[in-house]
Amino acid sequence: MATTLEWFGTATFRVRDAGLDLFFDAYLDRLPGLEPVGLSTAEVEKADFVFVSHAHFDHLYGADALALGAGATVVASPESAHCLRACGVPENQLLVVTGGETVHCGPTTKVWVLPALHACLFAHSESDTSVPCLGDLDVSAQQRAAKVAGLFGAMDAAPAPAGPALVTMNERCSRHDGGQLAYLLTTAGGSMLVSGSAGYWRGIFDGLRPDVALLSVGGRPNVDGEPFQGPAVRYMLEQVQLLRPGQVAFCHHDPLFPGLPGVDIAPAAAALRDPTVPAGYFEMEYATPRRLFA
Repeated sequence: MATTLEWFGTATFRVRDAGLDLFFDAYLDRLPGLEPVGLSTAEVEKADFVFVSHAHFDHLYGADALALGAGATVVASPESAHCLRACGVPENQLLVVTGGETVHCGPTTKVWVLPALHACLFAHSESDTSVPCLGDLDVSAQQRAAKVAGLFGAMDAAPAPAGPALVTMNERCSRHDGGQLAYLLTTAGGSMLVSGSAGYWRGIFDGLRPDVALLSVGGRPNVDGEPFQGPAVRYMLEQVQLLRPGQVAFCHHDPLFPGLPGVDIAPAAAALRDPTVPAGYFEMEYATPRRLFA
């Protein structure tokens, strides 16, 4: 049976492999006013595992529904697990991880948990991946926390219907990312890296060589704890040179809020299509299965 991949917006994916349904993030029930992604949590009849990137609403929201409604075991950081317990998810359906663990999903399917980094919400970013972003270096933890708190406050104050819905989502999730995680899926047919936020540690990603890499391009990239100095296109190219994947697709570039544009991925996509780049490139459409490792 072929391994398939589907994208449901932001950084939410479903992989079907060897009779297993694996979700990476669970943000299916999105803010009102956003384009539907082709699947809701109520429509999911089977979910074996959910691997949560971090505790923000656009990644964690819906994981409780997949656990309680579809029987999934949720693999998540302590912060995400704390939120899920408050939503009624029983302890026997939570697998708390912080990075370094290997989750055995089936006889030929496993997922290695990797410490990663969240995009720098405190730093200036551009929606055009070709525009350089500079500065915002050596910002203290206190300054970072204050900037992020203000960002979430502005989100909560957005007009109806998005604003009130976002307040509810944030009450069930967290305004703290809780420690970003990336996941390396290994199957009988190949391997795939899922990195749901634009950040990584060079020493951890160096030499992973997945067959497929799903890489976030939303927000100001974070490399080794500081905002990337330059355009997101160059950030992506440097990341690909480090990972050496067979193929790359982007995520977290679609609109996050109603009425706001998504990220312009065209320059980054064009850069990856250059024959000197050591990876192929493909684009995903909502709810459109793609065969992996063909």
